[in-house]
Amino acid sequence: MKKVKPLVLIVDDNPINIDLLVNTLKNDYRLGIAKNGAKAIEYANKYLPELILLDIMMPEMNGYEVCTRLKAAIKTKDIPVIFITAMSEEGHKTRGFEAGALDYITKPFHAAEVKARVKTHLSLKEARDQEIYIASRIQQALLLGQPPHNIQGIQIAHLTAASQKIDGDFYDFFKHSDLCFDVVVGDVMGKGIPAAILGAALKSHLLRVLNELSFLTNKNNLPEPAQIISSLHKQVIDQIEDLETFATLCYARFDMARYVYSFVDCGHMRTIHFNNDTNNCSLLRGVNMPLGFPEKEPFRQKTVRFKPGDLFVFYSDGITESKNRDGNLYGEKRLVDFVQINAKIEPENLINGIWNDIVAFSESETFDDDVTCVLVKIDKMASYSALPTKSKLEIISDLKELERVRAFAREFCAGVEDYPLDAKRIGMIELAVTEVTVNIIKHAYKSRSGEMIQINAEASADEIEIRFYDRGERFEPKSVPQPVFDGSHEGGFGLHIIAHAVDEVLYSRDDQGKNCTCLKIKL
Repeated sequence: MKKVKPLVLIVDDNPINIDLLVNTLKNDYRLGIAKNGAKAIEYANKYLPELILLDIMMPEMNGYEVCTRLKAAIKTKDIPVIFITAMSEEGHKTRGFEAGALDYITKPFHAAEVKARVKTHLSLKEARDQEIYIASRIQQALLLGQPPHNIQGIQIAHLTAASQKIDGDFYDFFKHSDLCFDVVVGDVMGKGIPAAILGAALKSHLLRVLNELSFLTNKNNLPEPAQIISSLHKQVIDQIEDLETFATLCYARFDMARYVYSFVDCGHMRTIHFNNDTNNCSLLRGVNMPLGFPEKEPFRQKTVRFKPGDLFVFYSDGITESKNRDGNLYGEKRLVDFVQINAKIEPENLINGIWNDIVAFSESETFDDDVTCVLVKIDKMASYSALPTKSKLEIISDLKELERVRAFAREFCAGVEDYPLDAKRIGMIELAVTEVTVNIIKHAYKSRSGEMIQINAEASADEIEIRFYDRGERFEPKSVPQPVFDGSHEGGFGLHIIAHAVDEVLYSRDDQGKNCTCLKIKL
């Protein structure tokens, strides 16, 4: 295939100068002509020449102003500019370089000099473009993950458009089973290669955290998103603080077995959740600071139920902060409205529609910031069981595990869709499981650390059972005195709390020395 000659734009108001430059360059390059500054800017935006030869002294808009405007625009800022002028004073040259020009040729010029300088700067631009292209391909491989395959009942679409050909946004997918996967979408402050490198580093640390935490658990007991992000933050906080930057991030888990969406949001754009039953969108956002800020409180995780036909839209601020020619922002509301109107079409068509709407609004395919969007659509034909049946958690005898126990009970109980439990009742169940766990650690295991505690939760049509298994000392509830509320005697309060927080409590021990505490909650 024959290589296309580079396009060079000649900008001059003098026909004689134009003819001289055309005769000098016509055999080696495609040429464009503009006889004033306004036409030069219009031509550059429309055809994006590889290089511009620009006269300084022109009526209405001089070359300095033309160059300044070209360098201020996203589409044209990287086009090399060579000034050609009769003004040879050092001050004029300095002003030209300050405007963004790369070189300066003084009239009257020699044809050989013009050819040499044009060739040199086009070669340098080609080398830069090749480096950026290679870096962009590497970035695509490092920062942008591929959706998981064989996840029942979901469709995923994704796009990214980098502001400087190298993207600081990143996203990835982590499949845990055929019914469970995680999505992470992040945005590093800044643009270009530095932002991409930090994004790749964050993804690398995230993969390491997932491997480390997964090694410590089993397939039926995945580390929670909050636990994952907390570990990630501890690994990267020092490096990010040293770089004086930060990254926003949303880490989300789709549990297709229970139709539960759990997420940790760290200052990222609010995720759009389209509810197929109500035909309305809601905006999901957490309360955590971006990664890179000192962690004053533990990372907090939120949980949302979803159903077949629902849609989740993750995106970067490159979408909402896209501007039109009047400087107006595309905005969150326009994106939400577009999603709500078009949420029921195929995800690939929807994400293409979002892109086309942004381009139509801004009248450009080049933006000030990276544009990223990921759609997760729950299939209408997906099998749906509102009632979770079984779940298991294994912990060691350490009071630091209490938050995991509470989260396990909370999420399991919140998943009982047919007979929903209100927040107050779930709070009482959390209190009960906390007291049972404390009793096992302090009394059955005598505060020894490292001993195993297994917790099984099971839901049937009319009740939830949460069973705790340990191999500590036998527990005899009759030996524990009844609590005295006048302050004259301590003890018995934990059992009292447990008994009043759930509907029934059963204690047993088998022949192998395994203790079982069973909590029953009527639906």
